[in-house]
Amino acid sequence: MKIISIIPLKKNTLRGDLTYFTNLDIAVGNIVSVPIRNKETLALVTSSEELTERKSNIKNMNFNLRKVTKNKGSSIFLKEFLSTIFDTSKYFAQNKNSAVASLIPNIFLEEYDKIVPTKVGIPTEVGAKKNEQKLRAEKLLFQYPLEDRISIYKTLIRESFAKGKSIFIVMPTFFDIEKFTNQLSKGVEQFTFPIHSGISTKKNLITYEKIINSTHPALIIGTAPFLSIPKKDIGTIILEHENSNAYRMIARPHFDLRVFVEIYASKINAKFIMADEILRYETIGRKDIDNFNPLYPLSFRIDFEGEIEVLGKKKKSKEKFQIFNDESIKEIKLALENKKNVFIFSLRKGLATMTLCKDCHETVSCKKCGAPLVLYTSHKDKKRMFVCNRCEINIEGDTTCTSCGSWNLLPLGIGTDTVYEEVSKLMSVQAGFPKIKIFKLDKESAKTASGAKKIIKEFEENKGSIMIGTEMAFFYLKEKVALSIIASFDSLWSIPNFRMGEKIIQIILSIINRTTKKVIIQIKNENDPAIMAIKTANLLSFVREELKDRKNLGYPPFKRFIKITYKGDKEQTIKARKMLEEVLKEYNPEIFSGFIAKNKNNYITNALIKLELEKWSLPELSHSSSIDQNLFNLLSSLPPSYEIFVDPEDLL
Repeated sequence: MKIISIIPLKKNTLRGDLTYFTNLDIAVGNIVSVPIRNKETLALVTSSEELTERKSNIKNMNFNLRKVTKNKGSSIFLKEFLSTIFDTSKYFAQNKNSAVASLIPNIFLEEYDKIVPTKVGIPTEVGAKKNEQKLRAEKLLFQYPLEDRISIYKTLIRESFAKGKSIFIVMPTFFDIEKFTNQLSKGVEQFTFPIHSGISTKKNLITYEKIINSTHPALIIGTAPFLSIPKKDIGTIILEHENSNAYRMIARPHFDLRVFVEIYASKINAKFIMADEILRYETIGRKDIDNFNPLYPLSFRIDFEGEIEVLGKKKKSKEKFQIFNDESIKEIKLALENKKNVFIFSLRKGLATMTLCKDCHETVSCKKCGAPLVLYTSHKDKKRMFVCNRCEINIEGDTTCTSCGSWNLLPLGIGTDTVYEEVSKLMSVQAGFPKIKIFKLDKESAKTASGAKKIIKEFEENKGSIMIGTEMAFFYLKEKVALSIIASFDSLWSIPNFRMGEKIIQIILSIINRTTKKVIIQIKNENDPAIMAIKTANLLSFVREELKDRKNLGYPPFKRFIKITYKGDKEQTIKARKMLEEVLKEYNPEIFSGFIAKNKNNYITNALIKLELEKWSLPELSHSSSIDQNLFNLLSSLPPSYEIFVDPEDLL
């Protein structure tokens, strides 16, 4: 008789391995069927021991062991894939049970019995590393405009096929996969396989069988979890749209799938290419830190054949504040008359992104860096305070206008609702404007992907219409528009994120890439460094300066950040603060409230740990690095009410 430990191939299961007994010949790496909460569930075997070796431990258990129902044999998954899951869960200090369920696609969890069985070889210990030394996998950076990347990919595919090797292009979203499949499949349609969870289970199973049974190398274009397909001849993995936030898992286990893909590429010794028009600054910084090589010299040029016009503030005027400049209104009217569509970008709903002086229309800005100050209210004492999200300077809320000395200040949120109302007014009162349709796309107007698609389809079919949208629109827009307008560039600095400069450039490039004729950027501070970089059409100096600032401040990629977040009532939060300070004291955590101190009756507190890179990494990610086991144990001991974020997107 054997005692085995298993991880259920099911979401929302308990933490830790579950223990069962069996008379069957079951090895580590097998898939078995076990009863969990009176339901038969597939599970992965992580350890297997003879009963005699565990007898003393069995006697001390305060529960009865249940019996394994059926052994389904060796797992279809490659040992390197399973090992990657466990290493990724360790890097992000997350429950490996949750990792397994999150990183294996649902079709493999729910339709396992229908999957073509393959002999992939299982290690004697799941997650074990090979003892033999092998050459470090080649890692390359590819920063070029999209059309150039597509052209070079076609060459790489032909070269790879000639060598008998498959290519897997990892994409962040379903929509990206559709676009790339259309552009890359010409001439190799029968060997190109798009696969993602948005495709029906039946079609994905057929695609899986074709990939496995094909003797010819394949071009697989899919989301990261579909690297679970046991295709042994993958010689190149391309991580496309590397800068996309869609790679971050919002819910637990809070993985960054870019890390998962990089680890897996290293384990199977595949060439690994990280590609985008502008890579993340962390990735660019790793060029020197981890000695990454560029596939081609990194391009920092803005490739746009149209016109970029920056409209600054007018001279001091007593006229009523307007969201749109007169020049912007003229361009909108001209585009609509020519039956051209217009896209107006705005931040999400509900942010008081900037404060204006009602007397002279000057923006309340940071004296140090020029970014607009954002007005917050402290939940503790209801005190109002202006905060610079760029350099973190705080200013008392009773400040006056630095331009005219007036106290008459107006907090203004230029979100999608405000812009929609303004456009509607323009269409109703401005003489000569044609009758048009106005669309809005944000999380309020489209709760689902199908809802967003419907809005975009109607917008693109109605020539000479206006779309007001947030970043959400970037995922769904298929056709380019003639004119795009950033309603309030200054308000972008209200985003509470230490990556703000990088994110702003990313937003602008996304807008440029969806525009054919003209991009208008409305701004108060024309000396903003991001705008200066856009004007020169070269981002190199801006990126260098950003990385220099991060190095001086001890920010990623020069330090590893780990953030722990707790939400609870007032008394619970006070206890959580004290507990985090005590448990993590040897790592000098910074304890602070969340960006919104109170949310849905829960108070929010954060603890931030800053580490040297070699103290928290993996050999597959960087040379001579490991996980601080003591810190890992401390983080693992925290109750489930504490959320852990390694490499967090923001600090608030």
